Amino acid sequence: MAATSSYPLTSRDPAEIIAFHTEREIPVGQLLATASRLASRLPDHEYVINLFSNRYHFLLGFCASTIAGQCTLLPPNKLDNTMQLLSRDYPDLYTIGNPGPGYFDMLEGESIEFPEHGAARVRTPEIPGDQVCAIAFTSGSTGRPAPNRKSWRTLRGGAISNAGMLGTGKSERMNLLATVPAQHMWGFETSVMLPLFSNTAASDELPFFPQDIADALSRLPAPRALVSSPVHLDALLKSAVRLPGLDRIFSATAPLSRDQAKALEARYGAEVLEVFGCSESGIIATRKAATQALWTLSDDMELSVTEGATRVRGRHLPDEIELPDLVELAQDRTFRWLGRQQDMVKIAGKRCSLADLNRKLSAIAGVDDGVIFMPPGESVRLAALVVAPRLRCGAILEALKPLVDPVFLPRPVFLVERLPRQETGKLAQSAVLELFERTRNDIAQGDNLRLDRQRELTRSKET
Repeated sequence: MAATSSYPLTSRDPAEIIAFHTEREIPVGQLLATASRLASRLPDHEYVINLFSNRYHFLLGFCASTIAGQCTLLPPNKLDNTMQLLSRDYPDLYTIGNPGPGYFDMLEGESIEFPEHGAARVRTPEIPGDQVCAIAFTSGSTGRPAPNRKSWRTLRGGAISNAGMLGTGKSERMNLLATVPAQHMWGFETSVMLPLFSNTAASDELPFFPQDIADALSRLPAPRALVSSPVHLDALLKSAVRLPGLDRIFSATAPLSRDQAKALEARYGAEVLEVFGCSESGIIATRKAATQALWTLSDDMELSVTEGATRVRGRHLPDEIELPDLVELAQDRTFRWLGRQQDMVKIAGKRCSLADLNRKLSAIAGVDDGVIFMPPGESVRLAALVVAPRLRCGAILEALKPLVDPVFLPRPVFLVERLPRQETGKLAQSAVLELFERTRNDIAQGDNLRLDRQRELTRSKET
C-alpha cells in the first residue's frame, strides 16, 4: 500500500510574522512552539469545537488540535441549540475557547504572550494529507446547517490558490484585519489558513462597530487589508468614521452592489475585491466589484453547468462539487452569477430571485436593513421584515412598486427594531421565521405601537 502523502503545517519561515497578538508581532516559530506544546495537553477526543473569538488563540487551538490529529468543528454560530446539535451528532468532542460540551481550558497555566527561546529553530510538523482537519458548516440561511469535511490536502491547496487570487503571496507582507469570525469559512480561509501559506499576518481582534474597526486598523502597520462583509462595510459607509491608510478590501458572504464598492473605493482609496465561494468549495472566484459584473474563476478551478446544475472541480478538492448557485458561463474563464437555487421563487408562473428583491429593498432611502422571504405554507405571497425607523410600511411598498413585478411585492411588511443577523451578516432561515411569527403574533394580540405602524399597510390598496 502506498504511503499517505503529508504536508507541512505551514510553508512560512520561523522568523516571519504570522499574527498580531495584543499588538505584538508573533513570529511563525513562536506559534509552532506553543501549538506543539499545547497539542500534547489536549484531551484525547476525535473532535473539538474551537470557539475562541481572539483570532490568535483560535489559530493556536486549530494548529494544536491539527498536530494532535483532531478535527475542528466550525459551527455557524455559538447558540446553545447549535452546540447541542453538534454534541448529539459528534459525541466524541470537547470545546475550547468558551464553555460548552466537555469544555477544556486550553490556555490554563500557559504563557503565550512572549517569544520563547529557540522558537526560531522549531520543527514544522507534517500533517497527513488525508487527515480531516476541519468540518465547516453552512450558515443555515436556507435550512439546517450542513457539514463539509475538509482534509489537510484540501485546506492547504485552497490556501495556496487563494493567495494567488487575492494577491497576498507577494514579497511585501500584507497585514489583515477581519470583521468576520474565524469559525466562518470566509474568516477561516482568509485570517487562519492564508497566514499559514502566504506572506500575511492577521490581527487577533474581531471588531464590529465602525469606530472599533478604525481603531483596530490603526494598530496594524501598513500595508493593510480589511476582510469583511457587506453588512459591516455598509455600516462603515453610513458612519463618519475615518480609516487609516487601507490598501485592499476583501468582501464576501453576500452580494456587494457596484454602488457600495464605488463608494468604498472613493472614501478609503482601497481597491475592493469581492470574493465568490461557499462552505462546500471554499473560494473559487473574484471580481473588482466597482467595475466588473463578471466573476473570474481561479486558475485552479473548473466550472461547468449541466441541466441547470452548477459544478466545480479543483486541484485540491477531492471530488466534483455541486454548488447551490445558478450561473451563466462566459468567455475567458468568467461567469455571471444569477442567484442561489433556494433564492428563486415562482409565483403566478413568474420567477424571481429573492437576492435581487432584497438588494432593491435595501437600496430604498430610509431602509437600514430588511429581508424579503416566503413564509412557511405560502406559495403565492412574499413577506418582509424591515428596519426603517423613519418610514411607514406604505412608503416602503410605494418605493418598491416601480422596481418589482406586482406579484412579488411583499405582503405583509412588518417593521422591526433589528434583524437577527449572524456575525457574518447572514440570516438563518429559522431565526427569520421565528421573528416573523413573533411580530405577527404581537400585532394580532393588539400591540398598539406595532398596530399603529402597520395601519398604513392595511389601508393601502392591493396591486
